[in-house]
Amino acid sequence: MTARTFFIRFLGVVVVAAIGAAIFVPSLQAKREEYRVRALLLKLQEGLQNFHVREEIYPRKMMKGAELAAFLKEKKYLEEDLRNPWTGEAYAGTHDEDWLQYRTGDIAETYELIVFHAGTEEVQFRLDSTENQSLE
Repeated sequence: MTARTFFIRFLGVVVVAAIGAAIFVPSLQAKREEYRVRALLLKLQEGLQNFHVREEIYPRKMMKGAELAAFLKEKKYLEEDLRNPWTGEAYAGTHDEDWLQYRTGDIAETYELIVFHAGTEEVQFRLDSTENQSLE
């Protein structure tokens, strides 16, 4: 085998690998992000349930995900600091790239956690205390 033949075959393998990576890597990243979002929702749901058990209502204020996480942590209803599933950074005071919204009814007896697809108004997940209590 000549050096030229080897080089052409090597380039062919590189091109096939690049095409495969272009096809599979985005879907793997989307699955990992979905897993992180689901884990965040379940932790926030647990914190909200703990809050409700003690206070007999849900937090009244409409909040973004970072605000809700900070509120539940401050009130000791969450044991750990949460990470922003979209950035991987600590879920602190930043509202950039925070596609989670918390809201409650007028009398704070129910809640709703809504996750939008990044940068859109399309709902990805909805978790609430009445109809959508599970992510299944």
